[in-house]
This record gives sequence, structure tokens and C-alpha cells, in this order.
Amino acid sequence: MIIGIVAAAVVLLAAVGGIILVLNQGDDTQPSSTITPSPPPAEPTTSPRPTDRPTTSQPSASEPTEPTEQPTGEAIELGNGISLTPADGYEVQKTGSGFARLTNGEQLFLGQVNQVEPNTNPGQLCDGWHRQIAADQADGKFADPKSADLNNPKIKGASCVGTFTASNGSGSQEIFVYSLVSVRTDGVTVLGTEYFQHDADSDQLNRDFTAMMNSMLEGQLS
Repeated sequence: MIIGIVAAAVVLLAAVGGIILVLNQGDDTQPSSTITPSPPPAEPTTSPRPTDRPTTSQPSASEPTEPTEQPTGEAIELGNGISLTPADGYEVQKTGSGFARLTNGEQLFLGQVNQVEPNTNPGQLCDGWHRQIAADQADGKFADPKSADLNNPKIKGASCVGTFTASNGSGSQEIFVYSLVSVRTDGVTVLGTEYFQHDADSDQLNRDFTAMMNSMLEGQLS
């Protein structure tokens, strides 16, 4: 076990039952950047339904805690000796070079491995990635990235959280995104992103994110 990672916005979450609506765009439309990863974007997996916008304030980061659950699925190789093990209930939706996208039918997790410059600031990378995700969406809001102590001198970490409104012909929904970035001294970088709604089960969300992120961090440090 490397560290327990808590999805930062969960203090804002309510009861169980959200349906995830993620970026409504094709795999070939994701912009590229010199510092931000550029895998295919997440796509909706369910038919969206309009919901009232939550009245919560902009999310902010919280302290990590120890996980209580380990990933349970078959490991997905992402490259550079790093793999992603799905948490219980998550199934692979799509994989490609350096990334895997998984869903449990309500939330979506995107795990990535990228090569960046060794001196890349993980907070800037995290913030740039979130702004890239929300570039074609409405009402993007982004909290300042926070340093994350990953308990190992070989990696530097940061987390960030944001929201945006995703919509299509059936309606619109506010989507929360939480990411954790870990940059190794040689530039090999792990990035985990969870997409969820305000009424997700916060405890389960934390356990699932922690387990899947830790499965990647273990490979990054091996």
C-alpha cells in the first residue's frame, strides 16, 4: 500500500444515485498540449437525464486518508511497468496507448501513464489537464491545485478538483472531476481522474479512487 488518496470534493456529496454524464465529444477531438496528457476523452455511457444543479460551493481539496479496500479486477497494463487494477464493480470501457477508461455505471475513472519533462510541476499539470477536459463545456470552475505528499522522494504529487456543466439534446448535468498527478524523477507520470456527480456515494467513491490510484502508484515506484 502506497498511500490513501481521498477524492477531494466528496465533502460536498449527498446520497447515492447519480448517473454520470461525461464529455460529449469524439475521441479525435481532444486537444493536445505540451504539458498536459492528451488521451482520448471520456464519452457518455448512459443516456443523460436533466437534474437540478446542486447548490454546493466550488469544491476544495481535503487531506488523504488510508484506504480500506484493494482493487479487485484484472490488472490493465498502461506501460512503463505500471498497471491499473479496477476496483470492485468497475469494468473496462476503453483502453489505448497509456490509458484505460473504466466505469461502474455511475462514475467513470480514467487512468493514464505519460512521459513529461522531469521538472514538470504536478500542480500545473493537474490544473492544465482539468482545463483541457472542460475546454468545450460550460461553467468550468477550478480550485487551486494542492500538493500531495506521496511519501516517497522519487515522486512529486498534486491533486486538483473542478466542475463543469455537460449537456446534449436530453439536458445538462454538473460534473465533478478530481485528479491526482504523480511525476517521477525521470518524468514518468501517473494521472488518475474520477468523474462523478454531487449525489455519488462519497465513502465508496473514496475507496474506489484510492484503490485504483494506489495500484498505479505501486507500479510507478517498483
